[in-house]
Amino acid sequence: MSKPSLQDEMEFESLFADAEVAAKTAPQRPQRGDEVTGRIVRVGDKFAEVELEGGFDALYDLGSVETPPKPHDRFAGHVVRVRDRVLEVSTGMVRGSVDLSALYDALATHRPVEGKVLEVNKGGLVVEIGATQGFCPLGQMDIRRIEDPSIFVGQRLVFQVMEMREGRQPVLSRRRVLEAEAAARAVETRARIALGVRFRGTITSVRDYGVFVDIGGLEGLIPRGELGYGRKHPSEIVQPGQTVEVEVINYEPEGRDGRDRITLSMRAMTEDPFEAAAAELPERAIVRGRVVRVQPYGAFVELADGVEGLLHVSAFGRRVATPRDMVSDGDQILVRVRSIDQGLRRISLAWVEPADLPSITDPDGAVVGNSLGIEVVAIALDVGDNDDAGEAGATHTHAPKSEAPAVNSIVRAVVDRHLRFGLLVALDGGHEGFVPYAELEVASQQEARRKYSTGTTLDLLVFEAREDGRIRLSLSRAEETRERATARAWLDAQQPAKVASAAEVGTFGEMLKQKLGL
Repeated sequence: MSKPSLQDEMEFESLFADAEVAAKTAPQRPQRGDEVTGRIVRVGDKFAEVELEGGFDALYDLGSVETPPKPHDRFAGHVVRVRDRVLEVSTGMVRGSVDLSALYDALATHRPVEGKVLEVNKGGLVVEIGATQGFCPLGQMDIRRIEDPSIFVGQRLVFQVMEMREGRQPVLSRRRVLEAEAAARAVETRARIALGVRFRGTITSVRDYGVFVDIGGLEGLIPRGELGYGRKHPSEIVQPGQTVEVEVINYEPEGRDGRDRITLSMRAMTEDPFEAAAAELPERAIVRGRVVRVQPYGAFVELADGVEGLLHVSAFGRRVATPRDMVSDGDQILVRVRSIDQGLRRISLAWVEPADLPSITDPDGAVVGNSLGIEVVAIALDVGDNDDAGEAGATHTHAPKSEAPAVNSIVRAVVDRHLRFGLLVALDGGHEGFVPYAELEVASQQEARRKYSTGTTLDLLVFEAREDGRIRLSLSRAEETRERATARAWLDAQQPAKVASAAEVGTFGEMLKQKLGL
């Protein structure tokens, strides 16, 4: 074998030198605890594939992520383990590989860190971040009020470093992370929010007066009356965390407190049960209902969710001083359907004594229940409402009503209910009237509900009184009438004084002379 020439030796030395340089300059495979950056390539059910700087691939566990990333998102974190030459990364810090300098860096750059909640402490929670334990005050743990902080123990969550002080635990905030995520979602929500737009939202809290819903970074209120057509408490309808469909019925960007005021409705997403009842519930049906409200002029009886009727004080079959002499809130009673007025959304009822059922019902027409959820007990015989109480088949007698108010007269009324197109009001003498929203001079139905709640007393002008007993009234016309009367009185007061006649002057002159002794 011939000895290598000098030229061959020089070539070998050059190759070895190049290899050594390449080995020194080539990207080094990250090790456990190393800080890494890259981009999300693909997102699966449990893991996301990450392409790290230097061309290395890694897996990102999504089990501890509240908001999953999207392809092409930037990634910054640490290598938490190397298993079978597969890199696993996390946005948190790996135990034993992170010192306080990394937390100071996270504080300066606002980079979130991942930690595990260890326990509930006085005023907050203890969080493990790498080899360090931090403290998250209870008020910084969530955007909303926390009823039971222990639910977070054992969870791996993302935090932001709020404060680093020598000799003390790092102070953390999960709330800031959630607020940043909500602000990003709110930008998209504001771009499409408008009256009538529908959203899928999550119930965040339930109150006596309504329900708060997160519709994507923004929170709106469903008033109690917009949850449905019945009279159930909000807690009987929805629970926190539940997903619901809602419609925007009022939107005030940056209201009085600087926040978006969003009013939502679940009721707008459902069919009105009254319309179905008006179409299917037969007159003379004897039904079982629950007394939900007692007024001096009668009792309101709930026949099903969103379907109520009025049992007038004159329809108890006897003279009563007040409906409370006969019924109380919550009573289950039998009533007969006298009439249904779809325009006024009114069902007129009459009292039925259970002992009278055999004599007033049609055995062949007996029905139990129906598709509306109204419990129909039987169908009454075709008897007139003016029959005497002592005659067979009669269910009530009428106490005489006072004469209906005249057109153009001003009457005092009490707001009884808010209907779709106006107010139902109670007048003296047992009469009812209807005030269209257009006659209230309000900008919206919501404004009318705020200004004229149930029980409000109003002075109204009667502008229509039909032969069938329907009375339509107006607040704006009553105010115009009062203004005209005030103006007329003022003009009358400004008329010039009457000029005295010559005879009157002469008489006065004579009286003056006598007074002065001239």
